[in-house]
Amino acid sequence: MKISRQWIVPGILLAVAVCMSCQPRSKAEAPAGNAASLADSLNRMAALQRGQHAFLAYCAMCHGDGGNGDGDVATAIRQKSGIAVARLNDREVLGRLTQNDVMSVIEKGGAHTGRSNLMPAWGERLDRGLIHDIAGYVMTLADSNPAIPRSTMLQYLEAPAGVPAEGRVLYVHHCSACHGPFAKGDGPFAEQLWTTNHVRPRNLTDSSYIATRTDRQLFAVISLGGGHFKKAVQMPAWTVTLTPAQIKHVVAYVREVSRTTRRR
Repeated sequence: MKISRQWIVPGILLAVAVCMSCQPRSKAEAPAGNAASLADSLNRMAALQRGQHAFLAYCAMCHGDGGNGDGDVATAIRQKSGIAVARLNDREVLGRLTQNDVMSVIEKGGAHTGRSNLMPAWGERLDRGLIHDIAGYVMTLADSNPAIPRSTMLQYLEAPAGVPAEGRVLYVHHCSACHGPFAKGDGPFAEQLWTTNHVRPRNLTDSSYIATRTDRQLFAVISLGGGHFKKAVQMPAWTVTLTPAQIKHVVAYVREVSRTTRRR
């Protein structure tokens, strides 16, 4: 499912402005310092907003709205050339690059930076300031929309198809304490989680939500836990307890109780 981010940066910008204006002022702190700090924060947020808008206009058609390599033309590129569009929200990949490195790829294109020649040289069309802003926005994608790590993807692909009946047994033993005996999010720990953390376990019978998730996404969040994907950190990483094949069984069971069809 693609998520529009057109309101995320403006919201952050407003929150920063409000927080900055509400900070208590010490006697030694000069008003000019406050103004300069606020102006710097607003300028950085404005640059992110420009970068986001330009990314959606020029890059999302291939790289996807969230940088997951799933843009509208990504499938056609893979089918015709065998080349997978880069996932710009992959922390392992972006962690090896600086913003200047990303700027260079955008500006010079793939052929001149050791990458696919299908990546155009945007320096011929966009000014360097805008390329700087796009690169700055790209550097935030691994945090705002983290990708499924390649190692987890390989585990998913190598494991056999899941069996709902096997998944039911595993679910009862490992998941029902929070998600409930019938997966409605009402297990014996559910109220405690709400009281202490204001977190409610997911109702896994909610077909309107589960239908938007691919099997890979379900596999990944069960494997790596909620915190990896900016969800509730109380959702543990079951990869330390269950094998990839067992996790696929659980995914198959979730598909059954949510009455949703498999999505790769």
